[in-house]
Amino acid sequence: MRRRRLNKQSKRLILLSIVLVILILLFVFLLLYLFSDERQAVKVADTFYQHEQQGDFGDSWGLFHSSMKERFSKSEYVQDRAHVFLEHFGVTAFDYQLSETEKVKDYQVNENTSLQTAYRLTATYIYESKYGYLEISQPVFLVQEEGEWCVTWEYNQ
Repeated sequence: MRRRRLNKQSKRLILLSIVLVILILLFVFLLLYLFSDERQAVKVADTFYQHEQQGDFGDSWGLFHSSMKERFSKSEYVQDRAHVFLEHFGVTAFDYQLSETEKVKDYQVNENTSLQTAYRLTATYIYESKYGYLEISQPVFLVQEEGEWCVTWEYNQ
């Protein structure tokens, strides 16, 4: 039996096809990752805490779910955050860390909202304060409202 040998051009074509398939798969994976719901939700959380870190509490308030906006007026939120977290602790800046996200199915923001998928993470504020090194951790939920990802916290009613 004779074996058929591939010529140089056929080998190059096969190698090029393999490389092209790998590049296409990599591109599709990156697109799915970059535009995934989880990634978009985490991006909103990170933006929220960047605003908080800069003392821009008005812009962070703007990223709240409507139920949070009902709970805190914008002016009340801005005044409270600046007073409690910056003035009381005697700090001018802080760092923060966000944990890995956890997908939560059938999450309900409050009794007036429908069940939906949410992402849960923990935000940790890190302060070098007049009272020493402090860390405050808070569970954060990211939910969609009218197509936009929003921040919410849970409360005991």
